[in-house]
Amino acid sequence: PALCHPSRLTLIPPENFLARPALWLRGISRQRAHVCPAPAFAYALCTERIRDEELEGCDLSSWKMALNGAEPISASAARAFSARFARWGLSESAMTPVYGLSEAALAVSFGTIREPFRSTRFQQEALRQGRALPVAGGQAGEQAGEQAVELVSVGPPLPRFAVQIRDRGDQPLPEGWIGRIYASGPSVMTGYFDAGGKAPPSPIRDGWLDTGDLGFLHGGQLYITGRARDLIIMRGRNHPPQEIEQALDAVEGVRTGCAAAVARIDGEGEQLLVFVEVREALPGLEDACRRAVLGATGLDPTRLLLLPPGTLPRTSSGKIRRAETLRLWEAGRLLPPDAVDPLHIAGIMARSVAGKIGIKL
Repeated sequence: PALCHPSRLTLIPPENFLARPALWLRGISRQRAHVCPAPAFAYALCTERIRDEELEGCDLSSWKMALNGAEPISASAARAFSARFARWGLSESAMTPVYGLSEAALAVSFGTIREPFRSTRFQQEALRQGRALPVAGGQAGEQAGEQAVELVSVGPPLPRFAVQIRDRGDQPLPEGWIGRIYASGPSVMTGYFDAGGKAPPSPIRDGWLDTGDLGFLHGGQLYITGRARDLIIMRGRNHPPQEIEQALDAVEGVRTGCAAAVARIDGEGEQLLVFVEVREALPGLEDACRRAVLGATGLDPTRLLLLPPGTLPRTSSGKIRRAETLRLWEAGRLLPPDAVDPLHIAGIMARSVAGKIGIKL
């Protein structure tokens, strides 16, 4: 947007944000920013880590679109962020769930703007069977014994874009059925650049982009349920990994949005491994995590591993790399990162500046 509609673009090094999340919100206040994106875990980190005194003098009233994407969105975490920073002028309607991918350069759908984001509670068992059935009567239905999962809408397709949900046979599915998400639009790529024959297979099918994501349409709105390659199948039933991961968000001591659930098969059969970053190793924390997963999904993890903050590998956009997590763990190389302190940050910034002016450090 800053290129198409000339305006000021301000960037903050990720290391600075991780060390002091308040720098991000203070930057939004100082620059009077209108639009600012972040992955879901960044909003949860701000809610947990920022102290009131760090935002003294801040005004977030200019922030009209807090774009929330790049990974599954927790409705409770999004609401907590909005409520936490409302006293500094953040509008209830600012939180804007979005969906997009690089191959569509970039956005495919946007959540509601100028009003609070939408979410719907769906029958948990139906979701596992590939159907999206809203819980009748909301909370009342759950009280009657019908377990539900709250999913956040990422809105309808943007103008000139279209979304299809397809089954394994590549046939379109009707609204309310879960399948693979296909997208078309003016900015969807035609193929990958073939750099010496190393380009991956094209995901374009008859002009439609196979996103590799799973989801469904409900009331004209798109809901994301996960990545096709990350789907966990235990005892013949489908379990999106975020269903397991988000069950841990409410456990005291767990870092919100910092868990990875993966499945593997070995000589002992199907195994469910859950990796959890924790703020501190509280007594009984592993048992509390197990109870949370079991209560939400009916699954008892084969292994549940508590990790120091920052251990889980992520993509450049903030998504947790589940397959890479498993690979590193199996290789004995799933290790916590080096400490990020002011001296470390200063070194990174010095090298960045030196590189721009041609000095090697």
